[in-house]
Amino acid sequence: MMDMRPIGFRDYVRANGFHTVYLLKPVQGAPVKIGISEDPVRRIATIQSSHFDELVFHRFWWLPGIAVATRIESGFKNGFADYNIRGEWFHMSPEQAEKQVEAAIERLGIWSLTQSEMEHLFDDWVRKKWGLPKHAPSPLSGRAPRKDEPWQTPKKPQPHRQPSLPSMPWEGDG
Repeated sequence: MMDMRPIGFRDYVRANGFHTVYLLKPVQGAPVKIGISEDPVRRIATIQSSHFDELVFHRFWWLPGIAVATRIESGFKNGFADYNIRGEWFHMSPEQAEKQVEAAIERLGIWSLTQSEMEHLFDDWVRKKWGLPKHAPSPLSGRAPRKDEPWQTPKKPQPHRQPSLPSMPWEGDG
């Protein structure tokens, strides 16, 4: 799962109406799940609790409101109904799904931000609120804004464990 965000970040997101469109995938790669959320970190935790395989973000985009995020998600679901496995899960590569979401954002002519861009926007807002110069250390509690994206440091896939079975007394070596 992703690391902690700066303290106050969720409140900032909620107060400004930002939402995400996210793509989730199992560590092994496919299938892919599309969804929208005001808090993608909490959302992945909720989904993970009922999924047998470890899930990771493939990518997510911060967008200007739930209406835009819903429009992109609905368009994706309608456009790729033939690939639908069940609910919001689609039988396609995460890269193919990412291209489709990027194309939808471009067609709508709207902006989108990455996680690091959102954290830097939040950092700038806090600096302005407290009258701090750009060259001062980050005022964010918890940690400074990230320099990379959560999906750029993939986790190593964990091999599936085989159940260990006790040896049976009648299965002798000889």
